[in-house]
Amino acid sequence: MASPAANSSATAQDDQKPPEDHKDIIPNSQNFDPQRRQMNRFRRRGGGPGPSFNPRFNNPRGRGGRNFNNRPWQERKDEADGEQNDFKELRIQDKLIEKLAAISGPAIDLPPLDTVEKKFLGRNRLYIGNLSADVTEQDLAERLSKCGEFAELFLNKEKNFAFVKFDYYASCEKAKRELDGQVLKGKNLKIRFAPNNASIKVKNLSDFVSNELLNYAFQVFGEVERANVLVDERGKPTGEGIVEFARKGCALHAIRKCSERCFFLTESLRPVVVEPYEYVNDTDGFPEKYLPRRNPDYLKARSKGPRLAELNSFEHEYGVRWKQLLDLYAQKEEALRKELHVEKEKLDAQMEYARYEHETEMLREELRARELDRERQKQEWEMKERKVEEQRRRNEEQIRRQEETLQARMLHQDEEMRRRQQENNLFMQAHQLHNILDEQEQAFQDNKDGFDEANEDDGNMRGNAPGFRRDRWITDRRDDFAPKRRRF
Repeated sequence: MASPAANSSATAQDDQKPPEDHKDIIPNSQNFDPQRRQMNRFRRRGGGPGPSFNPRFNNPRGRGGRNFNNRPWQERKDEADGEQNDFKELRIQDKLIEKLAAISGPAIDLPPLDTVEKKFLGRNRLYIGNLSADVTEQDLAERLSKCGEFAELFLNKEKNFAFVKFDYYASCEKAKRELDGQVLKGKNLKIRFAPNNASIKVKNLSDFVSNELLNYAFQVFGEVERANVLVDERGKPTGEGIVEFARKGCALHAIRKCSERCFFLTESLRPVVVEPYEYVNDTDGFPEKYLPRRNPDYLKARSKGPRLAELNSFEHEYGVRWKQLLDLYAQKEEALRKELHVEKEKLDAQMEYARYEHETEMLREELRARELDRERQKQEWEMKERKVEEQRRRNEEQIRRQEETLQARMLHQDEEMRRRQQENNLFMQAHQLHNILDEQEQAFQDNKDGFDEANEDDGNMRGNAPGFRRDRWITDRRDDFAPKRRRF
């Protein structure tokens, strides 16, 4: 029996032993990887995708907000693909509008089409069926290379068929003629022309639509390989045509646009009707070798050969019923064709009348627009005349004010000049008077000197008499004269 100490030591060792599922995050483990440890720590905190991803901690709008980045990846991818498809559709629409604007003018005397056959057209494709499971592309290439140059060899080993495209239509016919029915690894090859998925059928064409116009009109949707208007045994157009594009997307684009909108080729308001072309093989037909000979229905149907039924027999009775049903179908089809022809003529008449009314209304609208334009021009001219008249009045008023200001300034200058002249005259008069006083004073001074000398002589004669003052008269004269000089 183990002691408690041993048990405690074993328990301590178990506690120290790292768990196996966390070896990648413990440094003491042998599989320690710092980068992986950091990523696991980041995941545990909710910072990255994984089983431990927690969007609550990776929410840019807060823990309680809504995280718009947690939408399913497929939903975001679909949304991005939708936006990209919308952008591509807008680009295609812009290119289509530019091409239509370039060809919307008169289409008279179009140049003839190049009749030289191009290489690797869409109609030069063959279907190869009834292949064995062990047939490879190399085996087919060895057989096909004897008939001409080929490309785009596609082999489906699950369903045992293949497609191949030759350079010219003659090479396709040669390969079909020589290889059809040959044995390849135990099975007979079945070769026929493959339907061209890039072909469309154009209906409701007018009598003036040619191959050149059909090619010229539908080249806005993509590269056109061949465009033909179907004719009857007398060479008259049947109102239908076939257009073969280089790519299937161009054909689908033409079908979609012509279905959504009305596409006109001529001046007539008869829109073309575009639909996928259903290939019909009228060259080879249905050979006997393609029939299921082991089928009981085949054996039952071939139990009797061609014959003429006897009158009033069981076969003749039901044969007559079939003929009556087919005659009824033909009569209804003919009646419907006549009714459709009458409706077309009626629609053409209504179209011409509506066009006349539309053109008349357009002329009225144009005349009305011209009258409105003329009235608008008249109002603009009247407004311009009023503005010119107001401007002329403002100019005249401004000139009058300037003249008045100039006259007032001239009057002020005249008054100022007159005042200055008066001041100058007064100054000259005062100057002259000052000169006269100076002269008088000088003369008086001279007289005074002479008088003083005479007085001195007289004083010597009289002596110093009492009560006589010599300078009294002189002093009084100076006192009287000094204020007069200061006055000026």
